Amino acid sequence: MGARSTETGQVTNTTDREIVTTRIIEAQRELVWKAFTDPKALAQWYGPNGFKLTTKVFEFEEGGDWIFVMHSPDGRDYPNWVQFRTITRPARIMHDHGADEGEVMFRAEITFDDLGDRTRVTLRSVFSTKEALEVVVREHGAVEGAKQTLARLDEYLKQIRNNG
Repeated sequence: MGARSTETGQVTNTTDREIVTTRIIEAQRELVWKAFTDPKALAQWYGPNGFKLTTKVFEFEEGGDWIFVMHSPDGRDYPNWVQFRTITRPARIMHDHGADEGEVMFRAEITFDDLGDRTRVTLRSVFSTKEALEVVVREHGAVEGAKQTLARLDEYLKQIRNNG
């Protein structure tokens, strides 16, 4: 499928079964890690442009669940379920992701590469089939959504730095 990059250091690659989005975040790794692992912080930035987030359960430990609803600008609600598989502080999170508890749509890996005052965040989502990936790209705008989510993270952390 291909790769694209922008002046923000963001690159998105897609293959038959995976989407990989990378962005350089203008914040130290510990701060970026906290934004991914604190449900109050996640509510401020997680999701594509215009989306809001309601977390129902957040058990940030291996085997723990994150159950949340993404609220779209048009009023639709999208239930989500994540089960954390591997947590390597502050460098890596692996989890299963689905719409309903126990129903895995894809396995995700998030890595946090320390670049001093910046952090390279890479989101990798691997689907069981090419068709499963095509559905989330076509029906849910997964590629653009991932890019927007990381852009919102970057903006959120800029606000934290400027106000803190």
